[in-house]
Amino acid sequence: MSHSHSDRRSRGSLGTVLLAGACCAGAVAYAVLVAPSMLPPQDVETTNVTTPEVLGSVIEPEEDTADLEGPVGHLRINVSDRGLAWVQTLNCTGDLTTDPEPCAVMAEAAAELAGDPTGTESESESGTDEEETDREVSGDQLFTEVRSGTVCTDKVYGPQEAAIEGTWEGEEIDTTLSRKGSCEEARWQRLRAVTEQIG
Repeated sequence: MSHSHSDRRSRGSLGTVLLAGACCAGAVAYAVLVAPSMLPPQDVETTNVTTPEVLGSVIEPEEDTADLEGPVGHLRINVSDRGLAWVQTLNCTGDLTTDPEPCAVMAEAAAELAGDPTGTESESESGTDEEETDREVSGDQLFTEVRSGTVCTDKVYGPQEAAIEGTWEGEEIDTTLSRKGSCEEARWQRLRAVTEQIG
């Protein structure tokens, strides 16, 4: 081996040692400066995460549906999904304690739509300047089809399609849903409680 070759080799080893030393020094500095901020304060009692006391504070309580007024309606839903098809009915009497779960989900969707200023006509269209905080959502507004001229993406979110007909909150409903385009997907997600298989 030539003398110049051994010099390169020792310089390479020296560079590796210096790099490893710098990395170790950085790790030690990080541990000294940052690690204490990750530890819990000394005056806080630590508990095992699986204890019921901690789980009770971590798990979000179910929203109380007593505030919501239950919807009244009868729907017949025809759903097709990749060669599978099913027909189901949903009967809601207005009593959320005895009605199926999708009735409560639809009541929540109606409440969200009532609070969404883009979900119904705007103030300029309605002719009122005062802000309405508790707007009533009519039965057919949950099922409103996408207006022509609405800007939507062309992305296809799935092959599922559904036809819904019946009566909801005193309004006749006859609409179809698909997952083609962002606006139709938003409708599908809003009405997912009736398009998924009702158990």
